[in-house]
Amino acid sequence: MAAISGKSLHTLREAYHKLLSDTLSDGTEAWVLLSHYGEFSQNKIDHLVGIVEQLVLEAGSARRVMKRVGSVMIEALQNSQIHGARDANGSSGSYFILKTSKENFHLHISNLILTEDANLIDYKINELNKLDKSELRKLYIETLCNQNFSYKGGAGLGFLTIAKKASDKVIYEVEKASEEFSFFSVEIKVAR
Repeated sequence: MAAISGKSLHTLREAYHKLLSDTLSDGTEAWVLLSHYGEFSQNKIDHLVGIVEQLVLEAGSARRVMKRVGSVMIEALQNSQIHGARDANGSSGSYFILKTSKENFHLHISNLILTEDANLIDYKINELNKLDKSELRKLYIETLCNQNFSYKGGAGLGFLTIAKKASDKVIYEVEKASEEFSFFSVEIKVAR
């Protein structure tokens, strides 16, 4: 596997700090509730989800909203963990930021991916963004019944679950960092 360069990780860290800084200074009524930069093991994901669920409840949202935010967060972070690019030591770079505004919770996740995977991710999210909520539910059930699992163990439900539970279309960007790696950044909004 190609090594993730220090430059790529540095650029990802800079994007993380810029998003935090922009949130604090943009004058909108959005607040950062939680942020994390670094590795996402399953244990860390479980721990962060527990914290986020408590924060959502403390922000005055209903339990159903808490469950929706938690579900979206799990899917997004597991996608980052499973499909993110890794260096020779198995390390990857990624970040997570949870913000809240008057109408939505905003989940920002970014990580390095293999550039060769960028087109497939772009295609999948674009196709899901074309569907309305009823079409997403129908596709979700069809995918569950299909039971075709990939070599990484998933049935392609990650982005589909995210699109189904998001309050708006999934906002994303894929930016080439090098010949081998690209940055994948996503913002998912969940209605409060």
